[in-house]
Amino acid sequence: MQTIEDAGAEYESEETVAGIATALEQLGHEVILLPYNRLLPRRLAEVHVDIVFNIAEGWVGRNRESLVPALLEFYNIPYTGSDPLTLGLTLDKALCKQVVSAAGVPTPKGVVVTNPADSRLDELEYPVFIKPNAEGSSKGIRSWSRAHNPVELREKLAWVLEHYRQPVLIEEFLPGREFTVALIGNENPRILPVMEILPGDQCLQDTAFVYSFEVKSGNLERFSCPAAVDPPLLAQIQQIALQVFTAVECRDVARIDIRLDGAGNPKFLEINPLPGLSRVSLLPLEAHAAGMSFAQLVGAILSAAVSRYPHLNDRIFLKEAALS
Repeated sequence: MQTIEDAGAEYESEETVAGIATALEQLGHEVILLPYNRLLPRRLAEVHVDIVFNIAEGWVGRNRESLVPALLEFYNIPYTGSDPLTLGLTLDKALCKQVVSAAGVPTPKGVVVTNPADSRLDELEYPVFIKPNAEGSSKGIRSWSRAHNPVELREKLAWVLEHYRQPVLIEEFLPGREFTVALIGNENPRILPVMEILPGDQCLQDTAFVYSFEVKSGNLERFSCPAAVDPPLLAQIQQIALQVFTAVECRDVARIDIRLDGAGNPKFLEINPLPGLSRVSLLPLEAHAAGMSFAQLVGAILSAAVSRYPHLNDRIFLKEAALS
């Protein structure tokens, strides 16, 4: 059972759904809203759309983000974004780490644990970072998610296990700067300006910054985009983002989180193949830094998806379905 405060952190608001619909209409498309509920399979069988603009996160379980794309494939309906396999893989942080590591991407050392009595906790190099293995939007991540010894770790691990009822990923803590990189496209995706996520004035300045649920929900962070980084580091960050995007076979759009270790080397943290699209979400902010309006961002994602469906390329008018 998840804590009340972050249970709905991944879901887009009605305002965001309306904003996406408006953007699609501004681009000349007819829009039908399809709520994600138990009636969706019936609705998909009834409606006639050319393509679905998918933003459905799902409700529970590590396959929750894969359900709508799987339904769409069952009905042979084109859609934006990654397929069910990629969405399931990327939601499972540990499995995703294995795939990107095999592709040569540096990522912090980690173990997956289901029991506070696990003897491996005594062998870890501290400090470590604790987070649920299959959540997004900083769910389960708090300002205190860092542990400095086995006793502290077991106490915090027990809390996460109790509240999130799933395996927990424990990684070496990376004390350096944190960045996020958005990509749009497919074979040669466009890399948007790299964004650095920084502590705001109200954050504690005497400890390493954690981009926690409290920080996100309280708007306690600040952003620098394009990030102020030297060209060699920028190239490394962009290369890691591109490698991850390719390794997990993302489609159309994704946002990759990267953090520096104590020596200043960038390492992959997580990937979000369904990045938020509220006006203040990181992806739209990065797009704005690239000179794109919100409608242009939505259009770029849509165009990337349409390019994967040859029968849609010659269509002048498309009816889009935005899932809420």
